Amino acid sequence: MQIIIQPVQTTIDYEILNLLANSISSEFPNYNVNIASSLKINMENFIDKNRNQVRSFDLLTWVSNQIKSTTKRKKILVICDLDAYSDNLNFVFGEAYKGGSLAAIYLPRLREFYGLKPDESLFHKRIVKEAIHELGHTFDLSHCYNKKCVMYFSNSLYDTDFKGRNFCAICNNTLRNGR
Repeated sequence: MQIIIQPVQTTIDYEILNLLANSISSEFPNYNVNIASSLKINMENFIDKNRNQVRSFDLLTWVSNQIKSTTKRKKILVICDLDAYSDNLNFVFGEAYKGGSLAAIYLPRLREFYGLKPDESLFHKRIVKEAIHELGHTFDLSHCYNKKCVMYFSNSLYDTDFKGRNFCAICNNTLRNGR
């Protein structure tokens, strides 16, 4: 069983990719975590020109169609350094096919510090939390009501910064025992 970290279109710093690989490995110990080479696609096909944002669902659908035959017993985490939105949300930190094999995280909003001095350590923590959260959805986990659980819905960076990077006891039990 594998989790593949799949950068898309842009060059993602290997420090970030290795941080994610190590963090995901510790949270999902029964999975081998690998980093794939960057997937080159024409992002113009996925950008809403009025919003200047990626349509997350369209991107995930396209990636899913490209890798359909290789996803058996694999989870794919797409990493994209472009701003994205989905459905009626102004933006998303990430998105996943619940119970599926595909998830994505989008870095720009996780890098925001609202006029404060950028904090690389905090940015890295946010990336890890979002990656684990979205992968949790691929294992059929829903949003959790525990504000410290990584599966808590982040409506803002405050929520992301407040929650932990681990599953609460209930989500962990659901994850380990399946539904």
